[in-house]
Amino acid sequence: MKIVPGARSLPDARALGQQIGAGRAVIAAAILAAPVPAARLLGADTATAQRVTWLSRMMAIRDGALGAGAVDALRRGRDPVSWLLGGAVADAVDAVVIAGALKRGRLRGVVPMSLVVGAAGTSALGVVTALRIRGADRRLRRQA
Repeated sequence: MKIVPGARSLPDARALGQQIGAGRAVIAAAILAAPVPAARLLGADTATAQRVTWLSRMMAIRDGALGAGAVDALRRGRDPVSWLLGGAVADAVDAVVIAGALKRGRLRGVVPMSLVVGAAGTSALGVVTALRIRGADRRLRRQA
Protein backbone atom coordinates (compact mmCIF):
# COMPACT_ATOMS: atom_id res chain seq x y z
CA MET A 1 0.00 0.00 0.00
CA LYS A 2 1.36 3.39 -0.98
CA ILE A 3 1.21 6.02 1.75
CA VAL A 4 0.47 9.53 0.55
CA PRO A 5 1.21 12.38 2.97
CA GLY A 6 -1.98 14.12 4.06
CA ALA A 7 -4.21 11.41 2.56
CA ARG A 8 -7.12 10.18 4.62
CA SER A 9 -8.54 6.69 4.60
CA LEU A 10 -12.08 5.59 5.22
CA PRO A 11 -12.92 3.77 8.46
CA ASP A 12 -13.30 0.01 8.38
CA ALA A 13 -16.48 -0.74 6.42
CA ARG A 14 -17.89 -3.21 8.95
CA ALA A 15 -17.28 -0.81 11.86
CA LEU A 16 -18.90 1.99 9.89
CA GLY A 17 -21.85 -0.29 9.06
CA GLN A 18 -22.28 -0.97 12.76
CA GLN A 19 -22.21 2.74 13.53
CA ILE A 20 -24.80 3.45 10.84
CA GLY A 21 -27.05 0.68 12.16
CA ALA A 22 -26.65 1.68 15.81
CA GLY A 23 -27.26 5.34 15.01
CA ARG A 24 -30.41 4.45 13.10
CA ALA A 25 -31.66 2.34 16.02
CA VAL A 26 -30.95 5.10 18.58
CA ILE A 27 -32.75 7.75 16.51
CA ALA A 28 -35.66 5.34 16.04
CA ALA A 29 -35.90 4.76 19.80
CA ALA A 30 -35.95 8.51 20.42
CA ILE A 31 -38.75 9.03 17.87
CA LEU A 32 -40.70 6.10 19.28
CA ALA A 33 -40.36 7.48 22.82
CA ALA A 34 -41.33 11.04 21.82
CA PRO A 35 -43.27 11.03 18.52
CA VAL A 36 -44.86 14.46 19.00
CA PRO A 37 -41.59 16.37 19.52
CA ALA A 38 -40.08 14.44 16.58
CA ALA A 39 -42.89 15.61 14.29
CA ARG A 40 -42.63 19.13 15.70
CA LEU A 41 -38.93 19.18 14.73
CA LEU A 42 -40.04 18.70 11.13
CA GLY A 43 -42.18 21.80 11.43
CA ALA A 44 -45.59 20.28 12.19
CA ASP A 45 -47.79 22.22 14.58
CA THR A 46 -48.63 20.54 17.88
CA ALA A 47 -52.15 19.47 16.85
CA THR A 48 -50.90 17.88 13.62
CA ALA A 49 -47.98 16.23 15.42
CA GLN A 50 -50.42 14.69 17.90
CA ARG A 51 -52.68 13.44 15.09
CA VAL A 52 -49.82 11.73 13.26
CA THR A 53 -48.12 9.98 16.17
CA TRP A 54 -49.04 6.69 14.49
CA LEU A 55 -47.06 7.75 11.41
CA SER A 56 -44.06 8.85 13.49
CA ARG A 57 -44.10 5.53 15.34
CA MET A 58 -44.40 3.59 12.08
CA MET A 59 -41.33 5.38 10.73
CA ALA A 60 -39.44 4.78 13.98
CA ILE A 61 -40.19 1.06 13.95
CA ARG A 62 -39.09 0.81 10.30
CA ASP A 63 -35.80 2.55 11.03
CA GLY A 64 -35.28 0.64 14.26
CA ALA A 65 -35.71 -2.68 12.50
CA LEU A 66 -33.29 -1.68 9.72
CA GLY A 67 -30.71 -0.49 12.24
CA ALA A 68 -31.03 -3.49 14.55
CA GLY A 69 -30.91 -5.86 11.57
CA ALA A 70 -27.64 -4.34 10.35
CA VAL A 71 -26.05 -4.42 13.80
CA ASP A 72 -27.18 -7.99 14.44
CA ALA A 73 -25.88 -9.20 11.06
CA LEU A 74 -22.51 -7.57 11.65
CA ARG A 75 -22.18 -8.91 15.20
CA ARG A 76 -22.97 -12.44 14.03
CA GLY A 77 -20.56 -12.24 11.10
CA ARG A 78 -23.40 -12.37 8.59
CA ASP A 79 -24.00 -10.27 5.51
CA PRO A 80 -25.39 -6.82 6.46
CA VAL A 81 -25.56 -5.50 2.89
CA SER A 82 -29.34 -5.88 2.47
CA TRP A 83 -29.98 -4.15 5.81
CA LEU A 84 -27.66 -1.27 4.92
CA LEU A 85 -29.12 -0.88 1.43
CA GLY A 86 -32.65 -0.99 2.86
CA GLY A 87 -31.70 1.82 5.22
CA ALA A 88 -30.11 3.76 2.36
CA VAL A 89 -33.30 3.48 0.30
CA ALA A 90 -35.42 4.59 3.27
CA ASP A 91 -33.14 7.59 3.82
CA ALA A 92 -33.22 8.53 0.14
CA VAL A 93 -37.02 8.40 0.12
CA ASP A 94 -37.15 10.48 3.31
CA ALA A 95 -34.88 13.10 1.69
CA VAL A 96 -37.03 13.27 -1.47
CA VAL A 97 -40.32 13.46 0.44
CA ILE A 98 -39.12 16.12 2.89
CA ALA A 99 -37.56 18.13 0.03
CA GLY A 100 -40.90 17.97 -1.80
CA ALA A 101 -42.74 19.19 1.29
CA LEU A 102 -40.27 22.06 1.60
CA LYS A 103 -40.72 22.97 -2.06
CA ARG A 104 -44.53 23.02 -1.73
CA GLY A 105 -44.33 25.12 1.45
CA ARG A 106 -45.71 22.38 3.71
CA LEU A 107 -42.53 22.51 5.79
CA ARG A 108 -40.25 25.45 6.52
CA GLY A 109 -37.07 26.09 8.39
CA VAL A 110 -33.55 24.98 8.95
CA VAL A 111 -34.36 21.64 10.61
CA PRO A 112 -36.27 20.12 7.66
CA MET A 113 -33.61 21.44 5.25
CA SER A 114 -30.91 19.90 7.43
CA LEU A 115 -32.82 16.61 7.49
CA VAL A 116 -32.86 16.53 3.69
CA VAL A 117 -29.09 16.99 3.57
CA GLY A 118 -28.53 14.51 6.41
CA ALA A 119 -30.82 11.86 4.96
CA ALA A 120 -29.27 12.18 1.50
CA GLY A 121 -25.78 11.98 2.98
CA THR A 122 -26.62 9.01 5.17
CA SER A 123 -28.19 7.29 2.17
CA ALA A 124 -25.01 7.75 0.15
CA LEU A 125 -22.86 6.62 3.07
CA GLY A 126 -25.02 3.51 3.51
CA VAL A 127 -24.66 2.57 -0.17
CA VAL A 128 -20.89 3.15 -0.17
CA THR A 129 -20.50 1.17 3.05
CA ALA A 130 -22.61 -1.72 1.75
CA LEU A 131 -20.59 -1.84 -1.49
CA ARG A 132 -17.31 -1.74 0.44
CA ILE A 133 -18.44 -4.64 2.63
CA ARG A 134 -19.58 -6.60 -0.41
CA GLY A 135 -16.23 -5.97 -2.13
CA ALA A 136 -14.24 -6.99 0.96
CA ASP A 137 -16.29 -10.18 1.30
CA ARG A 138 -15.67 -11.07 -2.35
CA ARG A 139 -11.93 -10.53 -1.95
CA LEU A 140 -11.91 -12.81 1.11
CA ARG A 141 -13.80 -15.55 -0.76
CA ARG A 142 -11.32 -15.38 -3.66
CA GLN A 143 -8.40 -15.71 -1.28
CA ALA A 144 -9.88 -18.75 0.45
